[in-house]
Amino acid sequence: MKIYKNISIIYEDNHIIVVEKPAGMLSQKDYTDTDSLLEILKEYIKTTYKKPGNVFLGLVHRLDKQVSGIMVYAKTSKAASRLSSQFKSHDVIKVYCAAVQTPTSTDTAWHTMHDTIIRHHDKTLISSDNLTAMHASLKYKIIYTKPSYSLVLIQLYTGKKHQIRAQMSHLGMPIANDIKYGATLISSETAIALHAVYLQCIHPVTKERISFYSRPKGIIASIFNTIDVDHVIKNALIHEGYSL
Repeated sequence: MKIYKNISIIYEDNHIIVVEKPAGMLSQKDYTDTDSLLEILKEYIKTTYKKPGNVFLGLVHRLDKQVSGIMVYAKTSKAASRLSSQFKSHDVIKVYCAAVQTPTSTDTAWHTMHDTIIRHHDKTLISSDNLTAMHASLKYKIIYTKPSYSLVLIQLYTGKKHQIRAQMSHLGMPIANDIKYGATLISSETAIALHAVYLQCIHPVTKERISFYSRPKGIIASIFNTIDVDHVIKNALIHEGYSL
């Protein structure tokens, strides 16, 4: 695994680059003109391979600034088009892990949530009364619990902005440290306890099914510091049939 400016590069070939986005970093630049992962990776490619002129790097999906974990970028326009099509058709498997606020629970079944959501100012809200409401679906499963917090796996079926944060909060299980969506502040970090832990897709050129795993750190590891979080999550993923 390569490290460039504190960015872990999980995998790279001529067509794609897969990295771990740190919490607190933008996936791409916004109006604040803050450094983003996209710009840092363009710099990495330009520097490493001595590329003249502008470097192409296609953004095919995003993670919220406060969220950490796996992201894949496309190094060619062909790869970008094919990966974008996979994300739009929901053929990419995206699994997150999260620490959520909840009473101690013995419920270990998968639960599927189907909601309609709207964007209101800078928040995503559950709403069934708005003509512009969008469908949002996910499933979640508790894989470990302790007083006040549970460790959950979440598989996204749709990829709407703040979807996981809004749906879990609406369920009464807000993501730890996500004060925007009703959680208690437990850290001054901008990070929330949500991590994109696993991604599976079809390689845009070789057509092989590829998968990637990213170990959770930060708030999640801190909350569950009496267990081997990495081991618990990997075992849960393997039990569910995900290839690591």
